[in-house]
Amino acid sequence: MMLERIRREHGYMVRLLAILNRKLQRLEQEETINYGLVKEIVDYLANHSDKVHHPKEDILYHYYIQHYGSRQEIANLEFEHEQLSEKSHDFLNVVEMILHDAVVPKELFADQLAEFIRDQKRHLDNEEQQVLPLIEQTFTTRDWQQVGAQWSESASDPVFGETIADRYRQLAERVRQNDLESV
Repeated sequence: MMLERIRREHGYMVRLLAILNRKLQRLEQEETINYGLVKEIVDYLANHSDKVHHPKEDILYHYYIQHYGSRQEIANLEFEHEQLSEKSHDFLNVVEMILHDAVVPKELFADQLAEFIRDQKRHLDNEEQQVLPLIEQTFTTRDWQQVGAQWSESASDPVFGETIADRYRQLAERVRQNDLESV
């Protein structure tokens, strides 16, 4: 079901934000971090959200507004997705500059990383605590059938799915390590 898939993807994103938060803590303690891994996480969060995750959510939001009217919780979400995408790609460019040996002060990068994590977390929390419960309470079986017909399930997740994309191999390995450590 579409809602289950969205919530599962939110869980993946929260796990990745936790890794970024640990990187931020290391930076704040003047320790070195793996910028390549940071790049993979930010790249995944930016590109997977743009191409797969947010379009699914936008189907729900458009349908809700069209059939149940505009609500403050939902009205600005598509715009918020656009802003989040722009900020994510801007931050990804900063990470790529560092990987190409550009000098970015650690304090500045740490501030940008903290802002990135905060923006992503705030967005996820809003959707999980306000928007998705509202949709879940409102939609009928017919509504779910209608939105389901607009969504075609895409290929496997490039990090958490059965087939790992080459560009995310390091990240997938890190996620597996974290899963083993938390058992």
